[in-house]
Amino acid sequence: MLQELKTLWEALEAGRGALIKEIESLTEDRLRAQPGAGMWSMLQTLQHLVLAEQGMRAAEAELRSNPVRDRLRPGKLIPVVRDILVRDVAVKVPHPSLEPDGKVSLEELLKLWDQERQHMKALLEGVSADGSETVMFSHPAAGPMTAAQALDLTLVHLDHHRRQIDRIRAALDEIRKE
Repeated sequence: MLQELKTLWEALEAGRGALIKEIESLTEDRLRAQPGAGMWSMLQTLQHLVLAEQGMRAAEAELRSNPVRDRLRPGKLIPVVRDILVRDVAVKVPHPSLEPDGKVSLEELLKLWDQERQHMKALLEGVSADGSETVMFSHPAAGPMTAAQALDLTLVHLDHHRRQIDRIRAALDEIRKE
C-alpha cells in the first residue's frame, strides 16, 4: 500500500478500534436507546458508518468500469463536506441508502464492518503511484475523490460520528439522572 494511504488507513483502523472498544461493553438496550424523538441511537450511528463505507466501495465498483472515469477530477465540494464533518454541523444523510434502520445487532454490524474493511484494504493495496491521482470513489455530496481523499473523508466521518456517539451517551446519562 502506498505510504500516504497506509498512514491514513492506520489512523482509520486506530479510530475504529477505539470506537469499538468504547461501545462493545454497553448493553444492547443502551446501544439501541434514542436520546430523543427522531434522534439516532449509538447502534444506528454505527450502522450509518458501515453503510457509508459500503457505499464508498459500491461507488468504486461503478466507477471502475465507467468510461468517463478517466476524465473525472476530484470534486470541489470535498473541503466543504470535510469542514461540515469537522465542525459537527447537523445535516441530513446525503443519500437514502445511508439512513440506518437500527435493526442490526452490534455483533452483526461489527462483522459487516470487518468484512467491509477487508474489501477496502484490498482495493487500496491495488492503488499504484501512477494511479494515486485517479478518481477512485464518489461521494453523494462531495463528488469524485482519489483514494487518499476518500480515506481522509472516511476518517473525518468516523471522528464526527464518534463525537456524536459521545453526545448520545451523555444525553442518555442525563436522562438516567432525571
